Amino acid sequence: MTELDDIIEDLDAPCDDRDIVEHERAYNEELQSKPVVSSRTQFSYAYVLVKSSYDNDIRKGIRLLEELCRSGVDQRDFVYYLAVGYYRLRDYTPAMKHCQRLLEMEPGNQQATQLLEIIKKKRKKDAMIGAAVLGGGAVALTGGLLVAGAVVAAGIAAVRRR
Repeated sequence: MTELDDIIEDLDAPCDDRDIVEHERAYNEELQSKPVVSSRTQFSYAYVLVKSSYDNDIRKGIRLLEELCRSGVDQRDFVYYLAVGYYRLRDYTPAMKHCQRLLEMEPGNQQATQLLEIIKKKRKKDAMIGAAVLGGGAVALTGGLLVAGAVVAAGIAAVRRR
């Protein structure tokens, strides 16, 4: 297994639902007791949401990370996990955009460079799978039309023979 395979495995591995519940509780407690949730608590909650198995959780994590980015606090991790969130949703264009943004902030950042490489490979693979599915669908459609045409032609020939 290569280093990139290890990273992909980590990116694709969801966090435990109990972690989400625990971080959500801490986030909501802080939200109730303070005028503003600390960036640390919000980031921790966003992180587990981005690592969730559920797309809606991932989207919520992305929203929380985007709020943190607007706050101007410690952008690096926020931007990286935005890229991870979009990657996990298979929304590769914004995922790549956030990797490139991180590389502008920190040229040579290995995490961003590796994630960008993974996203490009995954996007290419998904495009090839999509093309194969479309191609198979077109073949099936064409085959179905040919069969239907043959049935109609046979029916017309049978009617003419009478």
